[in-house]
Amino acid sequence: MNLEKLFEMQKMLDRKIHERFPELDGQNNMDWKILALLTEIGECANEWRGFKMWSEDREPRAKAYSHHEEKRYEGGGFSSIAKYDRNPLLEEYVDSLHFILSIGLELGQEKYVENINHYIYEEPYMTNDVTLQFNYVFSLATKVRKQYKPLFSCFVALGEMLGFTWEEIESAYSAKNEINHARQDTNY
Repeated sequence: MNLEKLFEMQKMLDRKIHERFPELDGQNNMDWKILALLTEIGECANEWRGFKMWSEDREPRAKAYSHHEEKRYEGGGFSSIAKYDRNPLLEEYVDSLHFILSIGLELGQEKYVENINHYIYEEPYMTNDVTLQFNYVFSLATKVRKQYKPLFSCFVALGEMLGFTWEEIESAYSAKNEINHARQDTNY
């Protein structure tokens, strides 16, 4: 896990956002970042779907349709194959990670990257139930000003419970970070 790299990428994105919205400088940005984090965690839970006991469709949204590829044959025939190359669950997880890192920068936690890395694997922040893990993440997110390291640990454990490798998370984070930069460049 290369947290230093992720914090640096987030710092560059946050800087770009502040350049575009200079009114953010010198004001309290924690409240809206915490609300954004809670929203993204909720969107991640929604893609996971396991808590939807009222529905027969509780399978995680780990594959999503993005486009069709058509192949033409001699004689005029063709076939169309649906491509499922998006993972909405992972996308929402890394959207949450963006805000966790941004909040960590606000709190000065990037200075303690090595300690955070150690803390994640030393402390037991994983339950045996994904619903409970989401609830734990939500609870810690509301107390993030004093509970950053436990939140980070619990969030990493949630990613593991959802079946993501750190390599997948870093790759998806990098891809979404590029999209977020492009959005700032195009007045999103």
